[in-house]
Amino acid sequence: MRALTTATTCPCGSGLHHDACCGPYLAGHDSPKTAEALMRSRFCAFVQERVDYLEATSGGAAKAEFSARDAAAWARNATFTHLEVHTTELGGEGDTAGLVEFSATYTENGKTQVLHERSIFERIEGAWRYMGRAKGKTVAREAPKVGRNDPCPCGSGDKYKKCCGK
Repeated sequence: MRALTTATTCPCGSGLHHDACCGPYLAGHDSPKTAEALMRSRFCAFVQERVDYLEATSGGAAKAEFSARDAAAWARNATFTHLEVHTTELGGEGDTAGLVEFSATYTENGKTQVLHERSIFERIEGAWRYMGRAKGKTVAREAPKVGRNDPCPCGSGDKYKKCCGK
């Protein structure tokens, strides 16, 4: 297990000292109040090879599929160097679910790699849990869906299936 000193800047990228950021979560003195805080502390758990914390903060299918051996091997063989949070959706102190999109940079076998993930989090019995990766990206339509037999929206006068829907 890799230890950090209390004066060390937290690896999660918050800019705070580890003992004022993710340290209390990993030590079991406090629990993350938001989905993003849990995600950041899980990044720190990989940095410090704290597989116990990763397992304890997993829920649902992520917990059922969790392999302590695989997580320990990845944490031991990779050097996690940078975390960037791109977006968060819900996941606040008053929410019961949230999504955090992030990129985690690490070096493994001499190659620098980036894990880009959209993670789902849920509050279970008052504590945030990592539930797994979000499937695909939600696409929001700006206009109603056009049916095959509707007039083509391009204005040709033909049915959609005979025009732009080919």
